[in-house]
Amino acid sequence: MDRRVRIPVSRRRRRLGAAALVALAVTAGGLGTPAVAAPPTGVTAGTAATTTAAYPRQAGLWSLGRTGFLTWPAEGSEPARWTRLSDGAVTAFPAGHLVFGSRDSDVVVDEAGSTVTLRDMAAGTELFQVDLGQYGTDSQVAGAVRSTLFVSAANGAGGRSLRLYTPAAGGGLPSSRSVTGLPADATGLWAASVAGDSALVTYRTGSGSRWALVDLTTGAVTAHRAAPDLGDAAVSATYVAWTEQPVGGGATVVALNRATGAVQRIPLAAQDRVSLGLVGNWVTYGQRDGLRAYEPSPLLALTARDLGTGATRKLLDHVVSDVDGPGGTNGVHGGTAALGQGLYRIAPGTGGTPVATLLAASGEPTKVDLLGHSIPSTIDLSRNRSFDLKWRLSRINVEMTLTLRNTRTGDTKVEQIHPLAEQAADFTYAHYLWQGDVGWPGDPSRSTGAPAGPYTWRIDAKPLNGIGPTLTKTGSFTVVRSRPQPHDFDGDGSPDLLMRDTAGRLLLADTFRSRDSGSGYEVFQEHHFRVVGQGFGIYDKIEATGDLGGSGVGDFVARDKAGVLWLHKGRGDHTFSARIRIGGGWGTYARLTGGGDLTGDGRADLVAADTAGVLWLYRGTGRDTAPFAARKRIGGGWGVYDQLTAVGNLAGGPAGDLLARDRSGVLWLYLGKGDGTFAPRTRIGGGWGGLGRLVGIGDADRDGRPDLYAEGSLYRSTGAWTAPLRPREETSPVHFWTTPVTYNHFA
Repeated sequence: MDRRVRIPVSRRRRRLGAAALVALAVTAGGLGTPAVAAPPTGVTAGTAATTTAAYPRQAGLWSLGRTGFLTWPAEGSEPARWTRLSDGAVTAFPAGHLVFGSRDSDVVVDEAGSTVTLRDMAAGTELFQVDLGQYGTDSQVAGAVRSTLFVSAANGAGGRSLRLYTPAAGGGLPSSRSVTGLPADATGLWAASVAGDSALVTYRTGSGSRWALVDLTTGAVTAHRAAPDLGDAAVSATYVAWTEQPVGGGATVVALNRATGAVQRIPLAAQDRVSLGLVGNWVTYGQRDGLRAYEPSPLLALTARDLGTGATRKLLDHVVSDVDGPGGTNGVHGGTAALGQGLYRIAPGTGGTPVATLLAASGEPTKVDLLGHSIPSTIDLSRNRSFDLKWRLSRINVEMTLTLRNTRTGDTKVEQIHPLAEQAADFTYAHYLWQGDVGWPGDPSRSTGAPAGPYTWRIDAKPLNGIGPTLTKTGSFTVVRSRPQPHDFDGDGSPDLLMRDTAGRLLLADTFRSRDSGSGYEVFQEHHFRVVGQGFGIYDKIEATGDLGGSGVGDFVARDKAGVLWLHKGRGDHTFSARIRIGGGWGTYARLTGGGDLTGDGRADLVAADTAGVLWLYRGTGRDTAPFAARKRIGGGWGVYDQLTAVGNLAGGPAGDLLARDRSGVLWLYLGKGDGTFAPRTRIGGGWGGLGRLVGIGDADRDGRPDLYAEGSLYRSTGAWTAPLRPREETSPVHFWTTPVTYNHFA
C-alpha cells in the first residue's frame, strides 16, 4: 500500500471494465446516498464472501471500510467509486474531485478545489466540511483516519505543522487541535495507519525519512523513530512495522514491539516495492505486481509472519496493493490461483492467524488463462505462405509449448514460444508465425510441408513467475490447399524430387523452403529420400508431368526400352497407382518434358523433340485412359538443344513456358503464348552447361510462381520475361544414400 502519496487529479486512469456496477445518480446538489448496509456475515475464512460486489478491473484500491471500499480507475476519465459490499451498488463521485479513503472507516475525503468534505458512506451523511483557503494558500490534506482529517500547513521554519479536524458534537464547524512534538523541519506529512487512539504519521526531515505515533485525543506525538528509505508503514495495538528499501537494494521489514521496544529486522531479496501490513502480532508482506514478474520468487506471494514465533503463512499468490482495513484488518488488491483477482480482506482467524477472504472479485484470473484465440476452422496453405496463430492469454509472462498435429497422418510440429521476447508492440497475444510446416518423421529438427487434413493444436503455457499451474488448452482446424501443387507427390504442398537409383528403385526426396533456425535466412531444403517404388530399371526415361489423370495431384510418365509410354498416377500420399499404358512408338523422341499448361486450358501438356529436331505438342485431356490428344507439330530445329524443361508460367506470360539449353551451355526462354506455340526465344545467359539436369520443380518458395532447380541450386522466378530467374541460391545439403543414385528426372 502507498499510505503517503496522494493521487493527483491529472493522474492517468485506465478505463474500468467491471461488470454489474450499479451507477447511482450524481446531481448538482450532492451525491446519491445509498442506504446503510450491515457488514457481510457468514464469511468463511480463506474462501470467497457471498457478496454481489465487483471489483473494477485494474482499478487502484484506496480504502476498505466495514460496508464498502473506494477505488480509483487506473486510467481514463472515470471518477473515484465507492462500492457497497452488500449489494454491489456504486457511488460515482463528480469528475475533477480528488477523492481518497480514510483509514479504518467508511469515511471518504472529497476534495474539490480548496473545499474538503468528509463523507460517511455507510450512513450516507456529510460529517463536516472545511475550506483550506481559510488556513493559508499552502494548506494541504495530509490524510485521514476514521472521522479525523489531517491538514498540514507551512510553519515558517522550513517545515510544516499538522492539525487534526474532527466532527463537532452538535454539528457545525469541526473541532481542531494542533499536533505537538513534530520536528520543525518535518515535510511530506501523511497519516498512513491507525490502531486504537494512535495514528501513524510518516514524514521527512533533513536527516531522512521518519515515522511518529500521534495520540488522536491529545494531538501529542507519543513515539517517533528514524526509518531510512521508508516505504510502507503500519501500526497495530502491539507493533509498528515499516519497510526500508534503498534504491537498487533489497527491502527490509522492520518491526518494533510497542511494549518492549524490541526491534526485529527481516531482510528480503525483493528489488521491487514491497507491500506491508499488520494484523495483530502478524506482519504481512509481498512484492508488488508479482503477477507480472519474469522469475519465480517466494516474495511474490502475500505472506504473513508471526512476529512472536517466526512462523509464516501464505495468504495470496500475488499482491498489487494493500490498505488498512477496519478493526485491525487489511484490505488487499491481489489474487489466488483458485479464486482469481479482486479485493481480499486479511483478518485474524483461529488463534489470531490471518486468513484471506475474497470480498469482491474483478473477474480477472490469477492463473494463466486463455481468453480467446484467432485460429480459424480452416487454413488454406496454398493462399497463405505463413499464418499467424494467436492466443490471447490473461498474461504473457510465460514459456509456451505449441504442438500442432495432423490427426490423420500423425505429422507433428512442436515449437517453443516466449511471447515476452518475441512481441514487438502487441502485448495482448502470444503468437506463432506458422510457415505451414511440420517436423520430418524421425528428424523433427528438419521441416517439411504440412499435409492437408484435420489438425489439433495444443498450448502448454508455463508461468515464468511460478504463479499458478501450467495452462493447457487445445483446439482444432483443418488444412486445405485450394490450389494443388502439380509437383507435390506426398500431399504436403511442397514440390518433390523423383529419382531412380542403380538398383531400379524410385526415390522421392521431400523439399521445403523454411527459415533456417541458425541464420534466420530462408533455405530451400531437399532431404530425406524415401523409396516409393521398385523395378523402375525397365525404363529409359522418367518425366514428371503434373496432373495428367485428373486426380488433382502430380503424376509422371515413364518410357520403357521398347518405346512404350506408361502413366503412373499419384495418390497425393507419396504412393502411385498401378501403371496405365498410354501407347507405343515413343522411342523416336530424344527429349520429353511436361508439367506445364502450354495451351491455357488448365491441363498439363507434354512436349517431345524427336531425333530429327522436330518439336511436338501433346495436349493434355485430363483422362487417365487417354491422357493426350493427337500430337501437333509446333516447330523444327530443336535438335540444337541437349535439354528441354517445361517450367510452367515462369515469366509472366499467358501460359506455360519452356527453357532450352544448347550444347554450348546457353540457356534460352521460350515464352508460351497460350495456344501451344511460343514467342521467339530470349537469351537468359551462358554457363549453364555444367549444371546437369535442369528441373521445372514448381513453386519452391510459395510465392505463386514456378521455379527452376538444379542439383544443389535453386533459381527463383521473377515473373519477368526479360530476366526470368533470380541469382542462384545454394540449397541445404542433400542426405545422400550410401548406394550410388542415377538421376533420371526431378519433379
